[in-house]
Amino acid sequence: MNPPTQLPPPGHRAPKRRIARDLIGLFLVSTGTVGLLGALYSAAPLAALALAGFVLVVGGGGVLYISPPLHPAVRLIGGYAALAIGLWIFVGLAFYLTPWSLLFFLLLAIGVFLSSEEA
Repeated sequence: MNPPTQLPPPGHRAPKRRIARDLIGLFLVSTGTVGLLGALYSAAPLAALALAGFVLVVGGGGVLYISPPLHPAVRLIGGYAALAIGLWIFVGLAFYLTPWSLLFFLLLAIGVFLSSEEA
């Protein structure tokens, strides 16, 4: 009798080991991110805030369009909260650097919105 040609999926063998590996990976990623932002903040506070805002905006957008979709309440609350906090960080940094940057950022955002509209 011939052996089977297809192997079972890797998650089939040890689901507890896979879950533990994923949890350890998430813990290391979160610890590394917080540590990196702390080190960057001690060197250049504005750069660290800009990076944190960027991470929040990208993370919020990613949560809103993740596949397969999360539970609607988690997706909406988590995604829009991260997106809003990240955008407020950007607005605060722009106002701190120069209030004129808010005007030009608004013009840029409106231009991108108008140019991305399908006719």
